[in-house]
Amino acid sequence: WHGMGDSGSFKLSYYNEYKSYLRLNIIMGDKERNIENLIDTYKNACDAANVQPQTKFLDFLSMVDKETEPSIDGYTLNLNGNQPEQRNLRLTDEDIVPFSSELAIDFVISTLDLSYNRISDTGVSAIGFALQENKTLEELSLVMNDVGPSGMESLCTGLQMNDILRKLNLKGNKIGRDGGIMLSATLQINSSLSDLNIADTDQTNESLIALSTVLHDNASIKKLDASNPLLQSEGEETTCHFANMLRTNYSLSELHLCKHGIMDFGASRLADGLKDNKTLSFLNLNCNKISEDGAKALGELLKMNTPLRKLSLASNRIGNNGVVALSEAIATNNCNLTSLWINNNLISETGLCALAAALRSNITLTNVYLWGNGLRNTVCNSFQLLMAGNKPRLLAHNTDVIPYVVDGVTYLAETGHYLFSH
Repeated sequence: WHGMGDSGSFKLSYYNEYKSYLRLNIIMGDKERNIENLIDTYKNACDAANVQPQTKFLDFLSMVDKETEPSIDGYTLNLNGNQPEQRNLRLTDEDIVPFSSELAIDFVISTLDLSYNRISDTGVSAIGFALQENKTLEELSLVMNDVGPSGMESLCTGLQMNDILRKLNLKGNKIGRDGGIMLSATLQINSSLSDLNIADTDQTNESLIALSTVLHDNASIKKLDASNPLLQSEGEETTCHFANMLRTNYSLSELHLCKHGIMDFGASRLADGLKDNKTLSFLNLNCNKISEDGAKALGELLKMNTPLRKLSLASNRIGNNGVVALSEAIATNNCNLTSLWINNNLISETGLCALAAALRSNITLTNVYLWGNGLRNTVCNSFQLLMAGNKPRLLAHNTDVIPYVVDGVTYLAETGHYLFSH
């Protein structure tokens, strides 16, 4: 158990001592399961570690015990530290070690949210150890904790022996280059993980290239968020590797590459890679440096009616010419795209009116987000017409603007509708 020191050695020894008692064989729907024994075991584990038992976990166990018909799909346990009642009781490594002993058995938790706590490498090592034997946990969130490369090593060891976990969210943990490379190696072994979020985890050129290389042949990952890495150059090497991966990958359906410094060349390479791709339906390129040439390349891609259904280009700089190119594809050739984000893109009347005209001839694009551009009177009038009547072309809940009239003049106000999976 890496990086645990003397106290960690004691906890690991304690864990092994209790391991035999934890074999309670709790199975959903089994009337003979004894939750009271599990509660007692957890309290004893907390006493041995000199920590207070988590009230929410004890309440959760009591709830499961009282149910006459346990959920077939398992239960969700939310211990996220950003809940108002949890802000002064955020979990630390000392809380997680006895709690993880419960995860090591076949229990009823299918979704576990440990985000926004103070869990570091020691606590994640305990979770990784438990994953080696857990047979029910399908979703695990560790968003915004203090996990580093050492904890990531133990977590990867658990993932290599686990064939149940399908969703892992590590957003905001500084696992860095080494953690990313270890995770890439794990994906060559693990075949159950389908949803992976490593945004804001300080990934580097080397770790992203390793990940994109592994994804060439990976058949399990369906959703990947690798946004906001720490890239050492602006050469777009990582973007080119992801583009090459998209040519051969046949499982990825959702890809988030926000804040990758992608420029027109990188956007063009991604468009080329997607021309032969049969599975990607959501591409998120928010907060990059794509201008009109990159948008034109993506417009040519849309004309090919690829499986791409959602395209997000918010906070780039595609301008009028870029959105006109996208609009031409939407109006005449594309029948698959359903959602388009062009917020904050230096677009004025020419581009936005072209998009409004394209919406009149296209019937499949249902969600459009355009706040943060030049919403002049002609634009406001055009989108008011799209949203008017008993059968509006653009529904109010499918966009981020809403028309209103003052002294006979139409304006657009911002609303809060955003259609994101993550």
